[in-house]
Amino acid sequence: MDKEKLETFIKLLQKVRKQPNGTFDLGLIIREPNSEVNYSEILEEIKKIVDIEEIVYDQSVFDEDIIEKLINAFEKEKWVFLVIKKDIGSTLLNQLKHLSNYNALQLLNYHGKDLVEIKMPENSKVIVFAERDFIENKITYPHFYRLFGPTLSLK
Repeated sequence: MDKEKLETFIKLLQKVRKQPNGTFDLGLIIREPNSEVNYSEILEEIKKIVDIEEIVYDQSVFDEDIIEKLINAFEKEKWVFLVIKKDIGSTLLNQLKHLSNYNALQLLNYHGKDLVEIKMPENSKVIVFAERDFIENKITYPHFYRLFGPTLSLK
């Protein structure tokens, strides 16, 4: 793994506080085919730089559980390392879109309130990790790459 590129990627995310349209950037790390780096190694390197929490999105969890974990991480002003291992359901996808456009999650009927907006703290970031083959062949949302600013490809 190229630790220098990873460090540069993290520094870029730290510096990109707001873009002209007022939004923060979500980061994307793509593991290329034939790469020998696994997400645990990447996460351990990132932990040396920022306070980050791992969230795995796979067959064993519901979208609502992931959203709740995002909220908990934001409350602690932590970064999130979201590992994508299944096609993104519409509930989570809508939240990621809203997060990338407005720096906030928008929830209906959350804790007895009709509509709640939970801002992503300025000190927090979301980094999504996925395999290139998975993104290309399993993610059904055609504009997946547009959700992200800085992107790191790991070969």
